[in-house]
Amino acid sequence: MRSPAGGSSWLFAALAGTPVALEPAVRIPRSIAVLVALNVALQVFDGVATYLGWTRFGEGNPFLRAGFETWGAGPTLLLAKLLSVALVLSVARVPRRTLVGLALTLTLGVYATLSCLPWCFCLLTPDPTATLAGCPLP
Repeated sequence: MRSPAGGSSWLFAALAGTPVALEPAVRIPRSIAVLVALNVALQVFDGVATYLGWTRFGEGNPFLRAGFETWGAGPTLLLAKLLSVALVLSVARVPRRTLVGLALTLTLGVYATLSCLPWCFCLLTPDPTATLAGCPLP
């Protein structure tokens, strides 16, 4: 069905009551699905660790800190992590699978190195004054 503007429009067809077939789901290879799952798991970990770290050390990220002051820690972290997961899922749908695998592997490595390891050190160390690069003092 053609829209009044002359282009195809599934929305116009749906509003006109015409059944619309949406594009088929994108098949994602198992390796990409595993990378997506690991990236999402790291986003969840980072959100929880950031919340726990914020209660103990405060927040160093100025964007998150501004959000915490405006909307509170929970809503700000939830929104930030939902946007991060949406970005990971968007990247996974890119047709160039080699590029997707590389991007998701790079993201996984960066988050594991710059988030997971420092937060584990900061939150699990028995000495509350111990610091690692980027881990604030209480």
